[in-house]
Amino acid sequence: MVFIRKLGLVLAASLITLSFTADAAACKYNDGLACPELTPCCSPHGHCGNSRLACGNGCDATASFNGVCQPFVFSTTPPSLAAAGGKAKPMPTQPKGSFKVVGLTGVAAQHIALVTPKKMLIIDKAENNPAKLPSGKAAHAVEYDIETNEYRVLDVATNTFCSGGGFLPNGTLISGGGAEARMTHTFTADKGFQSLRMWQPCEDNSCEWIENPADPAWQMTGNRWYVSFTTLPSGDLFVLGGSNESLAINRLATNNPTWELYPKAADFQAVHMPFMVDAMPNNLYPNVYTLPDGNLYIFANQKSCIYSVERREEIKRLPDLPGGPRSYPLTGSHVLLPLDPAKNYAHEILVCGGSETMSTQSKALSSCGRINLHAADPQWELDEMPTPRLMSDAVILADGKVLLLNGAQLGYAGFLRASNPIYTPVLYDPDAPLGQRFTEWTPSNIARMYHSVATLLPDGTVFVAGSNQNSEVRFEDVPFPTEYRVEIFTPPYLTTDLERPEIVSAIPEKLAYDQKLDIVIDVKATDKYEPDVTFMLGHRGFVTHSTHMSQRVTKLVSTKTSEDGTKITYSVAMPPNANLMPPGPHYIHMLNNGVPSKAIHFILG
Repeated sequence: MVFIRKLGLVLAASLITLSFTADAAACKYNDGLACPELTPCCSPHGHCGNSRLACGNGCDATASFNGVCQPFVFSTTPPSLAAAGGKAKPMPTQPKGSFKVVGLTGVAAQHIALVTPKKMLIIDKAENNPAKLPSGKAAHAVEYDIETNEYRVLDVATNTFCSGGGFLPNGTLISGGGAEARMTHTFTADKGFQSLRMWQPCEDNSCEWIENPADPAWQMTGNRWYVSFTTLPSGDLFVLGGSNESLAINRLATNNPTWELYPKAADFQAVHMPFMVDAMPNNLYPNVYTLPDGNLYIFANQKSCIYSVERREEIKRLPDLPGGPRSYPLTGSHVLLPLDPAKNYAHEILVCGGSETMSTQSKALSSCGRINLHAADPQWELDEMPTPRLMSDAVILADGKVLLLNGAQLGYAGFLRASNPIYTPVLYDPDAPLGQRFTEWTPSNIARMYHSVATLLPDGTVFVAGSNQNSEVRFEDVPFPTEYRVEIFTPPYLTTDLERPEIVSAIPEKLAYDQKLDIVIDVKATDKYEPDVTFMLGHRGFVTHSTHMSQRVTKLVSTKTSEDGTKITYSVAMPPNANLMPPGPHYIHMLNNGVPSKAIHFILG
């Protein structure tokens, strides 16, 4: 969709706007100005937006564009035509996608990680789950087969409640942190505050947790409840923050404002990070992303900074994100938007939602902030979602758009602390104009709030599970029973009249940075739609509490080299270095006119 105006009209409109807004009221978070034309409505929360929420009840007309709460209407072209050249594009038969229940998790899905193309690791805390160990006691971890929708019960010795995780370069998952020991007649677990656990993936149902709580080598430097893990370009895991004990909100006395590495030397001492003190009290599960120069971007509460692991110091403090806290327990959604070589791999962070205060009647935030870390002076650009959201998951889809789903509209993260669940997912298109980036899709009928999860699967669908608002497993006499159903969300791109393309050549199990390889694809047909091919590379990461640790996606540079009917050969280059995509398990999707192939799994680096 293209919006075009002649220069004269633009200048004239600008002059009119300036003359009108000189005496207009200011929208709270718009730098002392009334709202601009493309995001014309000053929402009840003081953000400029173009959604029905921003322009509806509570909109401040005096601070809105031209003094009225009226959305801007973009010019449109028929949706079946491409924005460039008017070429026909495939249209979905289900333009808002669909949900389908496919199985049961056996344990409450508080944490998940896609450990192989067919297996999902699902981790809960120690509690009385339906899945039972051979001893008859309740399990709190399973391996879920995404093809058969059946699970295999796993035995984990320590309490994994509110832990973190990350992948090593060889694909091994490290889980770390947790909570107090729990010993009952129905389930048992040793304390897990400092514990490290290892999972070496397999496809033959032979793999089990590896841990040794009594060995100091299997311990972190201190207690870490609500800890974040991030894979570094070196392949080490960066382990940040957490609390010394399980609690509702962090306190100075319980805060662990330090970081460490895995693996670490025997004499390694945790490194103090003042930023993690400044971000109190909403600083648990901080969001961490590697940057092109090897430094880290860290976000917690409303604050963010650039940090050097090598120098062990903060490089730069960035502006606070306006509008309210965005980290646990006032949990928002965070994502590094897909990287693009055509944009010099500019790193842009999107943060959406959160909550106003720590109250069960607190309203979720409807605002989103987006910051371009590639800019000389990075600043937050504010936008409005169609619906306020708290505790939502931000999943990067196969086409690079972001799906926001799960969550609540009232309260905060914690047991029985949130209500008014959000059933309707919303799509965020990073490349659309400001004010036109959100689209609501088909709702689920399952409430998924605290302890819900979601992630992209190799076939381009989305795995959705979890939700336990209760301190223990409850099925009766509670507003929202503990949820074990698994849903698969099918995005619209899998419902078009264009047959799904396929990567037909073998991809090596291991690839190096900047390595070029010839990939043969089959677009199946060319008579109706001219091929338009893109390659996307992604790492799924470790998912818990709306935090998708190490999730990242990049477009790949590709060049067509030959064509034989519907089979086309492309020379595809891997990312140039580990700063852009740290080493570990990755999935490559090929898309033809926005329709994705099934992804191929390999180890990068």
